[in-house]
Amino acid sequence: MSSLLLPLALGLMKAGKEVVLVASENFREFVEGFGIAYRPIAGDSENLINSPAALKLLEGGNVFKFFYHLQKVSGESAVRSNHDMLDACRDADYLIANVLTLPVVFSIAERYNKKIAVVFLSLPPIPTREFPFQAVGVRGHRWINRLSYRLLGLSYAMIRKQVDTFRKSIGLPSANVLQACLRSNMLAIVAESGVLLRRPADWPPTAHVTGFLYLSPDQRAAQSVDTTPEGLGEWLTKGEKPVYIGFGSIPVPDRPRLIRALDGVLARYRVLLSAGWTRFGQLPVHPNMFVTKYSNHDWLLPRCCVAVIHGGIGTVGAVLRSGIPAVVVSVLADQPVNGKIIESKGLGMHIPFKKLTPERLVHAIGAVRTPATMERCRVAAERGKQRGRGRGGHRPAYGVDPQGGLQNRLYRKKAFPARFHDGDDLRLFLQRQTLPDPGRDQGCANQR
Repeated sequence: MSSLLLPLALGLMKAGKEVVLVASENFREFVEGFGIAYRPIAGDSENLINSPAALKLLEGGNVFKFFYHLQKVSGESAVRSNHDMLDACRDADYLIANVLTLPVVFSIAERYNKKIAVVFLSLPPIPTREFPFQAVGVRGHRWINRLSYRLLGLSYAMIRKQVDTFRKSIGLPSANVLQACLRSNMLAIVAESGVLLRRPADWPPTAHVTGFLYLSPDQRAAQSVDTTPEGLGEWLTKGEKPVYIGFGSIPVPDRPRLIRALDGVLARYRVLLSAGWTRFGQLPVHPNMFVTKYSNHDWLLPRCCVAVIHGGIGTVGAVLRSGIPAVVVSVLADQPVNGKIIESKGLGMHIPFKKLTPERLVHAIGAVRTPATMERCRVAAERGKQRGRGRGGHRPAYGVDPQGGLQNRLYRKKAFPARFHDGDDLRLFLQRQTLPDPGRDQGCANQR
């Protein structure tokens, strides 16, 4: 589960909809702190990803090996969690999945004859000629970009047995759910900023780049979990703006490597270390360092000078909104791509974690603090805020051309908001969509 789904849930609730957020047990306190109804599923993502084997694979950086390992070791808990999702979705009118749960949730939608949409929080696996599949990188020739999406088949092969077993248990035939999803014409919400991603012209008309989903200050203030750590406010006032370092829900795979780099940074800068899911153990005490487990990015990042992050899209969005430069120290998945995009836009620098040294990190922090980079970050933050406000009205997005048929031609339709400040506008957007029914119209019984 990503915190980026919370604004959507809160927006739907504000509109009078009954919303249930389904996630593993370790998210309970966070979700319920926002007053959102919660249904737990089996498994503990934080413990699973902190196992020695998982950390070793994180260090290697091979996303296919890492996710294959997670599927393999989840074993019995995955069977339980799939059926927990089945029970949680039974009485829902709409199902909204993320990329990791999509094969199972799509099957549930087919079984219960439900409407379904998917929210992608980073570069989506929707084939296009404009950029390659994220496991390949961000640059490529147009003819090879679209071809690269065939790697999706390799990803799905790792989980197909598990998905087919689940489908059989609920009375559905074996199927290539990946291909069924791609052919289903379901609503696909790509919750990424237009500052980073321009919508490809060859995407289907049901795929929409909405901008980041984020919580308003009022929503942040009303919840009970995300409070400022004791002593942090005072510490921030006692010196220059610190360097923020945080890897969120991706544990640091080589902690001694990061601690060496941290020592190098502390020789020149104050540091705010947000541990997240990383279990550092006993860290050295330093007068220039403040350590917390979690932090409110919207409040904290504007009080920092640079953000050193893993490059997950939620943290990237928070840094962009704060108007400060980023040093992306990527581990795997979409993080290297996000880091390269940030660097290509002149909004920061990218260092693969395997190449992290004290010298490289200190150099990168200094390099992104130039007036030119700081100004680009300020402009990017302002552009994001203007899109969120709609500049007095919503900017138009892509709708379906009724004359376009299968040619997938697009036109500008003012009825659809293109950027969303929070879940309110996305709720209106969803209400205007006809979501396909995979069970009736796009079933996957013949998708072998």
